[in-house]
Amino acid sequence: MDNRISENIYFTDIFRRLGCSKVCSKFKLREDQWEYLAKRGFDTILLEGRTLIIKILSEENSEHSCKVAPINSHPIFTALHATGACCRVSLEKWHKISKDRELKEKDIFYILLIVKEWMIRQQNPKNELVSEKSQLNLFCS
Repeated sequence: MDNRISENIYFTDIFRRLGCSKVCSKFKLREDQWEYLAKRGFDTILLEGRTLIIKILSEENSEHSCKVAPINSHPIFTALHATGACCRVSLEKWHKISKDRELKEKDIFYILLIVKEWMIRQQNPKNELVSEKSQLNLFCS
């Protein structure tokens, strides 16, 4: 199976499951967050997001870091909650990333891919990332 098909199947599956969650499915970006995103751009938002992910999902905050994260401030916080990636407990539940080990770079990259895909689907639900190459370009431009 080529990568494009397998990642679309995975994204479809994870977003279908998240859509069934009363908690995750209630999150939407507010108008001011869309304006912030438009002003700063995806690249900058994702770089900021990487820093925030490392900070809030670090080993010492391994349980419910989402209870202390300011949900309403940055689009990344909203996206993390919407994608089940807001804390180590949720990461393990939704994405099978163990809460008992330090996040690796590949885990952070994966979280950023899911966050960006969620934001894209918020703009246009039929718009999906189509290839691994386009995903890599997000971080290598």
